[in-house]
Amino acid sequence: MQFSDLSLDQIILIIIVIFLLFQLRQRKFHLIRSMIVPGLMLVVTFFFVNMEMQGPLFNTIVLLGGGILGVFLGMIIARLTKLKIGKDGSLLMRGSFIAMGLWFLIIISKLYGQNYLNQLGLTSSLILSLFLMLSVSTMISERIFIYYRYLRNRKKWRERRK
Repeated sequence: MQFSDLSLDQIILIIIVIFLLFQLRQRKFHLIRSMIVPGLMLVVTFFFVNMEMQGPLFNTIVLLGGGILGVFLGMIIARLTKLKIGKDGSLLMRGSFIAMGLWFLIIISKLYGQNYLNQLGLTSSLILSLFLMLSVSTMISERIFIYYRYLRNRKKWRERRK
């Protein structure tokens, strides 16, 4: 197989898998820095979602459901994320394979589930808004719950480390 035989979707999937694998390495967690990308995504998502919310009530229900599902996914991913306290007292985190699998399933369903979602009555702009809403709510809630876990458990982790 040559590089020219790959479709754009396959190249995008390969790049996404590489980025997801990078999430498995251990890194320092800073709440403010970790909210930069979700904050930018929130602005973009707001414009797409705002247009879709002006449509029928069905669109609003679908988007609110996506936001709520995203919060729950963020809680699950935060719970599965491995946290440690570094020697300097900083929070160290490492992603989990299950969390990366959830993200991969979301991305696959966006790329390859378009026809099925269209049959359910979801337009492509509504699907885009739904996945943006799902992604941004997952990212924000994941970071908030990770920081909450850190605040709740840091004394216990520090004592165990000594």
